[in-house]
Amino acid sequence: MAGLQGEIQSVDDILMELFNKGDLEALSLLYTEDCKLMPPNSETVIGRDGVKAAFGGVIAAGGKILKLVITEVGPMGAGDTAYERGQSTLRREDGSVFDEGKYVVIWKKIDGSWLLYIDIFNSRSTKS
Repeated sequence: MAGLQGEIQSVDDILMELFNKGDLEALSLLYTEDCKLMPPNSETVIGRDGVKAAFGGVIAAGGKILKLVITEVGPMGAGDTAYERGQSTLRREDGSVFDEGKYVVIWKKIDGSWLLYIDIFNSRSTKS
């Protein structure tokens, strides 16, 4: 996979690895300092500390293994912004499905690295 989609996939691969290891400090560094995380049924979370807290809550609730599958990636603006759309699966430690959903990310290229700027995801779960 080459080009923009390959670059975004590389960061997604690191994000999944760090989430699955529970390394939320390192995971938060994949986001811009002023990032906006928009999880389902929650207020918008701003900044890296919010990312750590939000994903820490997901892990504490039982979501341990994250899989992201890109559906579409494209450039926006002058080449330092991109979007990604995809599907997500979150599994419990035993491999059973914790949640499935879809997501959209707006990426910013800062100092040569793609970072997540706005991350919104939705659940297809029927849990209340």
